[in-house]
Amino acid sequence: MFYAGDITLPGRPLMEQTPDKRAGDAERSHALDRLGQYFADGYLDITEFDERTGKAAVARTQGELEALFADLPEQQDPQVFTAPVPRSEVSAQRELDEVLSRGKKLQRIDGAIWAIVLILFFLGTFVFSVGFAWVLFPLGAFASWGARSALDVGDEDEELIEELRSKEREERAERLRRAAERRRELGQ
Repeated sequence: MFYAGDITLPGRPLMEQTPDKRAGDAERSHALDRLGQYFADGYLDITEFDERTGKAAVARTQGELEALFADLPEQQDPQVFTAPVPRSEVSAQRELDEVLSRGKKLQRIDGAIWAIVLILFFLGTFVFSVGFAWVLFPLGAFASWGARSALDVGDEDEELIEELRSKEREERAERLRRAAERRRELGQ
């Protein structure tokens, strides 16, 4: 069920909002933002998103806007879970979160290691004319291997992390591209 309060504007009493009242640009824009969120959360497919955003852009009354959300659930805080999650799924999610966390730490450590190696190499080679500055590269590789061992990140973990990040970047880019394209079509 849709609640009229979902399109309430700050400082505007709820009793003023009735289905027959005219909708303005602010209400239409808010409806477009909400539809974008439902699309991003997977409640709408691309066809439904296109159809509903088109209707939202030309809606004349608040009732027309309300009708766009009639079959959608209330938007909730993404941190709130509405259905109980099986214990095995919770532990798998925890394990995945730990792997991703270790992956982020490893990425930062690797960045620092290789930045230091490159700085010392260029300083040693070009400033101090040290002939064996190349030794820093095997030392950097050893330090990078040590970081992986210390954080317990294996090859499979790195492949999984990269796969998830790549998929996430692609999905986000597609959603943003599609939303931007739709906004241009609607002249917003």
